[in-house]
Amino acid sequence: MDWLPTLERVQPWHWWVLGALLLILEVAAPGVFFVWLALASFALGLVVFILPVPVAVQLLLFAVLSVASVLLGRRYLSRVLPDSPEANSLNQGSGRLVGQTVTVTQAIENGVGRVRVADGEWRATGPDTPAGARVLIVAADGATLHVREVSGTWT
Repeated sequence: MDWLPTLERVQPWHWWVLGALLLILEVAAPGVFFVWLALASFALGLVVFILPVPVAVQLLLFAVLSVASVLLGRRYLSRVLPDSPEANSLNQGSGRLVGQTVTVTQAIENGVGRVRVADGEWRATGPDTPAGARVLIVAADGATLHVREVSGTWT
């Protein structure tokens, strides 16, 4: 078993293999964590390739690089993926419309009509309302918006 590394013979490729294994583990495990450890491992492999250092220092450097990469990665992801209602409404496009005031384009009669949202029209349900009235979107169910009249004037 001469191919197994001893602590005196840790080579750069050992760190690169560890990084690849950590990336495979990242794909298999939910979340984003192991990728930062893999990056630390790849970086350490590069350091060891350029400047051979003792194994004890390598392990210490791996610990420091791992902590630094996790902290920097979390900071980067918090800026790229903000925790906002829009971020949590993936595949719920109509849910983002709740709270908007829109114009009725086809009168709501017997509880059903159409409203203009941006450059499109949506099916709307709610109290009978004439065309041209402003309504508030209070809920969304797929492609159907539930609306109520806005207190105030008609446009």
